[in-house]
Amino acid sequence: MNEKPVLLDTQALIEEASREFPVAKESSVAARLKDETESELRGIRRRLLRDNPFIENTEVLQNAEKDLDSKKPVRIGQLEQDLKHFESLAKQTGSRIDKKYWLLEIGKIKANQKSPTKQAAFKGRQKAGLQKPDSEKPDCPDEQAALCHTLLLQHWRKLLDEQTAKWELETIQDFRRKLLNWLKSWLEKLQMLADTLDDLSIETGRLFDLSKDNLSLTDIEQLKKWVSYISEDDGVKQLCDLMGRLRRAEKTKRQELVRTALTIKEYVPDVNSREEIVGVEWGKDIERAVPHEISLLADEETSVLFDVKLAEGRMMCFKMEGEASRDDEVEEERLTEVEEERAGPVIICVDTSGSMKGSPETIAKAVTLYMATRAVSQQRECFLISFSTGIETLDLSGDIGIAKVIEFLKRSFHGGTDVSPALTHALGVMEDRRYQRADLLVISDFIMASVPKPLHEGILSAKENMNRFYSLSIGDLFLSDRLKEIFDNEWVYDPSNSSIRSIQMIANSIEDPATT
Repeated sequence: MNEKPVLLDTQALIEEASREFPVAKESSVAARLKDETESELRGIRRRLLRDNPFIENTEVLQNAEKDLDSKKPVRIGQLEQDLKHFESLAKQTGSRIDKKYWLLEIGKIKANQKSPTKQAAFKGRQKAGLQKPDSEKPDCPDEQAALCHTLLLQHWRKLLDEQTAKWELETIQDFRRKLLNWLKSWLEKLQMLADTLDDLSIETGRLFDLSKDNLSLTDIEQLKKWVSYISEDDGVKQLCDLMGRLRRAEKTKRQELVRTALTIKEYVPDVNSREEIVGVEWGKDIERAVPHEISLLADEETSVLFDVKLAEGRMMCFKMEGEASRDDEVEEERLTEVEEERAGPVIICVDTSGSMKGSPETIAKAVTLYMATRAVSQQRECFLISFSTGIETLDLSGDIGIAKVIEFLKRSFHGGTDVSPALTHALGVMEDRRYQRADLLVISDFIMASVPKPLHEGILSAKENMNRFYSLSIGDLFLSDRLKEIFDNEWVYDPSNSSIRSIQMIANSIEDPATT
């Protein structure tokens, strides 16, 4: 099989597929694109070997060629059998061969083999040197059969090679077209997701790893639906901003070993500086000679001694030097107390009961998606709970991609509403070390019964352990049925006019109608 390097060039395929999609330039997407393409190319190479429709015909031809090379006598039956295989290949590929010609040639060989006179005459001429074995027109039936067989195999090989190459080329072209369509479809979905994330000003990261999830177009459309509530509805946008500010930054202190560079000034003797006398030494420097050495010059007899001392450098001189400053840098390790801010974990309970069906549920899930995305991007632990009469959960602290988040949010119970199982499960999550001092947000229409007393007491105990509870009501709020004393802060969002108000504001308005 001859590979077609142009058709199976990985880089060429990737460049052609990603030409229209800027998202392909992202490192994670480019790496996934290369891996997927190389994997598919390995698959087509295996397919070309495995699915070749001419494998059996090729094996028969190869065996026939080996027999021919071994110089074995050619049997008429073998000739006829090989002609059938050649004819079978022609029928399989819709090719035309001159079958009558080959049958005529085989018939001549048969006739010659039945004529002993011709065989004897041929051998006689050979002995006499009048006929050579490789004559262009041999009369010997064995030579005729060998020549016929050689020509037959040559025509057979030519047809087989042509048809094999044609099948490989068509298979590769079909594969290349399908692979390009698949790559473009995949990149198109990723580009739609990237554009959607841009609308939210969300950078791709652990949750939105564009190279990891095989998102369907339905998933993309659902994601765009939620995002449109955030990007197009000013009220929902403000709501998301408000909910995003629920995060509570904890200031913690820790001791850290800090390496500090210090500069130390050091003074060292400088022999080249003559600032002060520090002693006496031998020398021949007249300027530094002690007075009694100079006094030798006062007498003619002692002046000779002065000259000798000067020549030998044995004159007593003052030793003088100064000080030079030098800056040395040293590193010192000290334990330092460092104060840092760490945003706490988030637990979101979203109501998917029947009373939330429609716009309230869509808004609730849009807010949930926004807050979950922000939490993950801020490296905060995040736990989702979907509730009706039962619950479903999703812990985003693991290696979770956006596909699982979308799948989780798409589910709806559309039954009754009971927040107790969700709050009970949330209290259990808060016992986990990763979710201590968490912010819990319940998003619901709050058309529900009050919580049991033991659960109420458990929530109050959790609040004493620095956990905080918040509520967001979508739609009309039934003040008489609200869960009093549970939530630290409560808000109401009215989709009809995109307004956001706190429970305290509503309560004041009811007590004093003049209050705005």
